[in-house]
Amino acid sequence: MTEHSFASVKELATSLGISRTTLYKRAKDAAVELTGTYTDEQIDILKGVHQSEHPSEHNEHKSEQNWTVLSEQLTVKDQQIKELHEQLKQAQKLVDQAQQLQLKTQLQLEEKQEKILLLESANKEEVPEKKGFWRSLFGK
Repeated sequence: MTEHSFASVKELATSLGISRTTLYKRAKDAAVELTGTYTDEQIDILKGVHQSEHPSEHNEHKSEQNWTVLSEQLTVKDQQIKELHEQLKQAQKLVDQAQQLQLKTQLQLEEKQEKILLLESANKEEVPEKKGFWRSLFGK
């Protein structure tokens, strides 16, 4: 492995045929320290020889990570939807039970009211009309 030495960043950029800004950006992206001495591999990276391969590999890896994250998020969302669906079913059952209970109570109340009315009407028929003293003597 050959080492190359350069007196300055400007000299390295000139020998690679790129601007200093591009050199700094590539060095940062590839985690290469600009120390003045570089290996063949570091020179190739800074030239951009690996740049066409590296970003696509990076993008593929990032894409796989994104798919994994999205897949996990979908799984979590599906589970939440399932749980909410179950809660909705339980709520519907409770509403049905409440309505049935209310109807049953209302029917019982109406039945008791009918019994009370029947008893009241029966009591009115059984009790003879009271006649006062004068009415019983002279009345009808």
